[in-house]
Amino acid sequence: MDRLIVAVLISFISVLISIFPAYASEMDAGKAFFAKKRCGMCHVIDGKGGKIGPDLSQVGSKRDREWLSAFLKNPKKILPGAKMMPVKGTEGDLSALVSYLLSKK
Repeated sequence: MDRLIVAVLISFISVLISIFPAYASEMDAGKAFFAKKRCGMCHVIDGKGGKIGPDLSQVGSKRDREWLSAFLKNPKKILPGAKMMPVKGTEGDLSALVSYLLSKK
């Protein structure tokens, strides 16, 4: 019985290890895309950045993936009074940016 538990734990840990690097690299790519697009000129994250747009330090606890994706592609459609312009990039860039923003809780 102990061997079975150990085998299950090792399998579970192996799966986690295989998933985490991909998630971490997507978040790193999202952080880099945030910097490349100069989002920090208007938005604060973790106490750094501009104050024109909303503070995004805890956006991941307030919005979900679908909302953020739609908003980044067409802010004025989601919030008609938004001053932000659409974020231009590949689907991969936008997905990584959303993953990075969702990590902010």
